[in-house]
Amino acid sequence: MERRNFLKGLGSVFAAGTLFSIAGCTKEDPIPTCERDKVGSVTVKNSTGYTVEVDVTWGNVVENYEKTLYNGNSYKYNSVPAAGHPESFGGQIEIWVSFDGSDWYYEYENLSPCEDMTFTWYLSARKSAGTCPFVSYDPDGKEIIPTLKQKR
Repeated sequence: MERRNFLKGLGSVFAAGTLFSIAGCTKEDPIPTCERDKVGSVTVKNSTGYTVEVDVTWGNVVENYEKTLYNGNSYKYNSVPAAGHPESFGGQIEIWVSFDGSDWYYEYENLSPCEDMTFTWYLSARKSAGTCPFVSYDPDGKEIIPTLKQKR
């Protein structure tokens, strides 16, 4: 009789343990948050030799998140709307730089969900009208001179 009660008690303990371990499990979301929310990140690096202002904008964004970057420093913009996000235009973003806070240079890039983009601004040897330096970026070892555009 004691053995039977012991086995019933042991069986109850195992059943309770199994129930608690099953109930304690949580199902993981198979889709990463960045993919579900359709966002990525952009790290902007300054290799111009000067202190500059940088910004990243997208879609019809009204807010600006301008940051001052000393030469050699970088800033990471997180949760930037990427392709498929309702606030982005197909994932197209604008990456801005200014030497004086009034004249802004920009480049367009396309951002995919979960992408961790790094964008570096460089100073070109060319000069605009002999006075203003042009900025460029160099993602693949090719110098690209952007268009001068006033910031919105």
